[in-house]
Parts: sequence; C-alpha cells; structure tokens
Amino acid sequence: MSINQDESSKIQSLLYDLESELYVLIKREHAEISDELSQMGSVVSDAIKTLVQSLNNLSGQLKEQNELVQKISSAVDDVESEKQQQAYHALSKMVTRNITDVVRSFQFEDIVQQLVSHCGSRSENLEQLFDRINQNVVDLKKADQGESEYILSVMKTDIAKISEDLKKENPVKQTSMIAGGTELF
Repeated sequence: MSINQDESSKIQSLLYDLESELYVLIKREHAEISDELSQMGSVVSDAIKTLVQSLNNLSGQLKEQNELVQKISSAVDDVESEKQQQAYHALSKMVTRNITDVVRSFQFEDIVQQLVSHCGSRSENLEQLFDRINQNVVDLKKADQGESEYILSVMKTDIAKISEDLKKENPVKQTSMIAGGTELF
C-alpha cells in the first residue's frame, strides 16, 4: 500500500506542478497580450494625431505657397522677387516634410497588422495548448497509475514547449510614428 501512496503522491505533486506552471504561463500571456494591444492603441493614436497635424500644416502651407507664387509673379523688382522665391523654397521644403510625415503615418496599417498577427499567433498557441491539456485530462481519467505519470509528463512537456514558443519576441519595436523610430521600413 505504501508504494501506491508514493505513486499517488508523485502524481499529485506532478499535478500541482502542472497547475502552477500553467497559472504562471496564463498570467504572463495575459500581460503580454495586454501590452501588445496597448502598443497597437498607441501606434494608431499617434498615427492619427500625426496625420491630422500634418494635413493641417499642409493646408496652411499650400495656402501660403499660393500667395507667394502670386507675389513672385507680380513682383516689380529683382530684390523683392528673390526674397519671395527664397520664402517659396523654404515653404516647399516644409510641405515636403509634411507630406513625408503623412506617408509614414499611413504606414501604421502595416505595423498594426503585424501586431494583430503576433497577438493572434500567441492566442492560437494558447488555444492549442488548452486543447491538448483538455485531451490529456480526458486520457488521464481513463489511465492507470503508470499511464498517468506518462500523460502528466507529456502535459508538462507541452506546457514547457508552448511557454518557450510564446517567449518569442514581438516583431514590432515601434511604439510611435516618429521619424527614425521604425525598424520595419
């Protein structure tokens, strides 16, 4: 009877270890997915703010540029015309910068898609793990003492493998749409 109690105690210990590892894994994944969703929100929010600001700047700059073109075409002397042309070129550079910001902001869709894909992959890994654990628990109910230890060790291996797979780094480093803040493009 003592041997049966030892085996039973060993199985119980394995179950407690599994439960503990699974709990830690679920808590960690919940935090990771929450962080990635927050990152998505930040990137989208930042992109929208940049778009609004850049489009407002472009609107004002294009209006100013039109006024300068009219002044250049109606300028009487060369000095006044040269000043107006310099102002026009400076304004053209600002317009180009704002257009670049707008284009970069539109690229946020790619960043968000990568984040969504990464979160989806994490979620699928967890779902597969839970399906395997559920099947193992069904098998465990039907198993004898020797098979129980094997099934529990398989469960432990599954949790360890999925845990390692889930530790893969988020491919998106960008948290804002600031120029130079991207490693994707």
